[in-house]
Amino acid sequence: PPSAEQLAALRKKLSRVDTDGAADAAAEEEDGDDEAEARRGAAALGLGGSEQPESDSEDEMPLNTIGNVPLEWYDGFEHVGYDLEGRKIMRGARTDELDALIKRFDDPDANRTIHDALHGVDVVLSQEDVALIRRLQRRRYPGATFDPYPETVPFDFPDGKVHPLSSAPPRKAPFLPSKDEAKKVMRLVMAMRSEQYQRSVANRRLQEAKERPDYQQLIWDEPPEGEVRHRKRLPAPKVSLPGNAESYNPPKEYLFTPEEAKAWEKMDPADRPLGFVPQAYDAMRKVPQYDGLIRERFERCLDLYLCPREAKTRLDIDPDSLLPQLPSPAELRPFPERLSSRFVGHAGRVLSVSVSPSGEHLLSASADGTVKLWEVETGRCERTCSLGAEVRSVRWCPNRETAVAAAVVGVKMLLLLPLREP
Repeated sequence: PPSAEQLAALRKKLSRVDTDGAADAAAEEEDGDDEAEARRGAAALGLGGSEQPESDSEDEMPLNTIGNVPLEWYDGFEHVGYDLEGRKIMRGARTDELDALIKRFDDPDANRTIHDALHGVDVVLSQEDVALIRRLQRRRYPGATFDPYPETVPFDFPDGKVHPLSSAPPRKAPFLPSKDEAKKVMRLVMAMRSEQYQRSVANRRLQEAKERPDYQQLIWDEPPEGEVRHRKRLPAPKVSLPGNAESYNPPKEYLFTPEEAKAWEKMDPADRPLGFVPQAYDAMRKVPQYDGLIRERFERCLDLYLCPREAKTRLDIDPDSLLPQLPSPAELRPFPERLSSRFVGHAGRVLSVSVSPSGEHLLSASADGTVKLWEVETGRCERTCSLGAEVRSVRWCPNRETAVAAAVVGVKMLLLLPLREP
C-alpha cells in the first residue's frame, strides 16, 4: 500500500496541474520529482499501468472479431462477444479518470487519441486523419485534391448541330395497341367459334380415342366384374435434411474420437446413427468423392419401389358442427316481449342507469353532461341536473330513508339529492 507521503505528493501534483501556475527552475525540478512520486503512487494504488512498447505491426493488435453485433447487448457483462471457437472475448481494461488526466498532460498525442470501443484499444490519429475530420466538420469534400467544379469537356457533333437533342414529345402511336394485331386476333376468335372448327375438333378427339389402347386388366379373357379401381398415388417419404455432421468442416464436437470411430466400426450398419464418419477439410475443393453415393441412391430407389406406404385419411369436419347449439327463445321465457314505457330526453349516449330502492324513480347518466330523474310508471322526466362534463356513472344509496345519489364526473364524485325540490 502507498505511504502517506506518496498520497500527499499525488494530491500536490494534481493541484498544480489544475491551477497551471508558473514556477521557477527549482520549482520545475521539484515538480519533476513530485511527478515521478505521483506516478509511483498511482501505480501502487493500481490507478495506472506501465507504458507498453509500441508495436510496428498492425497484425499484433488485439481485435474483437465479434462481427456486426451492437456492444449494448453486453452491457453489464465482463465479455463483449465470442470468437469463432465459441470462447468469450473479455472486455479490455479501461483506465480510470485519474490515469486519463495524468496521461493527458504527459502524452503529447493525447489530443489526437481516441478509444475504439469495438476493439478495446486506443488509436492515435495521424495528421491526415485529423485534416480529414476537420474537412468533414466544415462540410467540405473528404479529399483535399477533389475539384467540385471541373472544366467542361467540349464535344463536337459530327452533323455540326449546336443543340443536337430534340425536345419534341414522343409520338402517340407506340403507346396505342396495334390495329393489325387486333384484326388478326378477331379473325382467330371467329374461326374458333365456327361450326366447321368445332366439328373438326370433335372428329380429332374420336380418332384419338380409337387409337388409344385398351388398358382393362383382364384375366383369362374374362370381363371384369366391376370397375377397376386404381390406387391413388402416395407421396414418397421425404429425405431428412443434412445437418452439421454432413458439413465439409463440421464443428469439433461432431468429429469422432478414436474410441467413437472404433465403436462405430463394430456396430451393425442398420444400427449406426450415421452412415459415414464425419471429416473436416480446409476447403470444399479438397473434399473427395463420396464412396457410398451409388449405394445410397440404390437404397433410396428400393425404398421408393418396395417399401409399403399407407394413405392417411384426413378428417373432414364441418366447422359449423364445432359451434355450440344455442337454446331456442321459447326456452328462455319469461322475458319482456313488448315495449311498456320509453324514456326520451338525453342528447348524448346513456352511460349509466340506476333504480331507486323504492322502485318509483330512475336516474340516468349521459355523455351530454346531464343526470335526469325519471318516474318509472309514466316515463316522465321530473328533473334534470347539468354537471358540465360527461357523467360516467350514477348510483342510488341503498338506504330507503336516505334519498341520496352519487355521480362520477371525470375524476370527481358528486353527491346529489334528486328528490329535494330546488
